[in-house]
Amino acid sequence: MKNLTSTNSLSDSYEVDWGDSVLIPEGEYEAVYVSHENTNGSFGPKVKVTFRIVSHGPFYETLIPAWYNIQDGSPSKRKGAKVKLKRGSRLTGELLKVLQIKQRVDRLSPSMLKGYLLTVKVRTVKTNSRQKKLTEAQQYSLVDSLVCILNFQDISETLNVLPKVIPEPIPTIKPAGAGLY
Repeated sequence: MKNLTSTNSLSDSYEVDWGDSVLIPEGEYEAVYVSHENTNGSFGPKVKVTFRIVSHGPFYETLIPAWYNIQDGSPSKRKGAKVKLKRGSRLTGELLKVLQIKQRVDRLSPSMLKGYLLTVKVRTVKTNSRQKKLTEAQQYSLVDSLVCILNFQDISETLNVLPKVIPEPIPTIKPAGAGLY
């Protein structure tokens, strides 16, 4: 039997593409929306939503993705083409939950998260798409769910309300010389 170390040389080695995946401890972090893009995943069309961690600590400014299945949204479609989400999809549910949308729920986009400070739950991926265990070096983190918006301000009830009229002050002290007649 040959010695494996003696037959392997640098010219026979392969370079591993680790991509932009990161590994951080599981838990909840404060994050902001950065961008989203449609892509083809191993099991159909997906949308990748990228968040930036803004919690103070060693993972501050770390970019971390969230992946969602979509019904129809191939990246080969023309730009601006409509993406279809199923009513019961995870992305639909999370956007409705954190944004507290009650009207026009037929129009949703991850970009609606722009400008909000979010709490996201991060988990470590420990198995591949075939449910085979990943080695520790292959494990990575992703946003598992959107928990809530921290700086949410519901202005929907005040959109069509006119400002209250402030009454003109009425003087209570009679001017000097008044009432002397």
